[in-house]
This record gives sequence, structure tokens and C-alpha cells, in this order.
Amino acid sequence: MPLTAIVYLRKKIHVSGKSYYYIHIPAKIGSDSQFPFKEGDKLKMVVEPGKKRIVMTRLAIKRTKKR
Repeated sequence: MPLTAIVYLRKKIHVSGKSYYYIHIPAKIGSDSQFPFKEGDKLKMVVEPGKKRIVMTRLAIKRTKKR
């Protein structure tokens, strides 16, 4: 069963003047065992304007061999 929630896009302006956008994901969704991401994961975001959606995928972690 898919996880579903209403989320909001927020805009913040840093003291440097740069704008940042945030998507708030409710804790109920983020803490669910089905939620595929963890804090600190490096994600790739693809915006598909024609379909009006954003797709997020986790980038593979490159592991180095320990000697």
C-alpha cells in the first residue's frame, strides 16, 4: 500500500539573499518502515513538468575497499 500525505512546498530566503525551497514530509510518513529514505541520504531529484511531478531516487553509495 502506498504511503500518502499532504505536503507543502516552502520557500525560505537565507540571510545571504539566496532562496531555498523545502518540502515538509510529515513524521508519520518519514518514520514509517516503508519510507525508502534516511536522514543524510544523497538523492537525485527529477522534475517532470509535463506530468507535473517530482521523482526522488536515492543515489547509490560508493563503497571503498578497506585494506
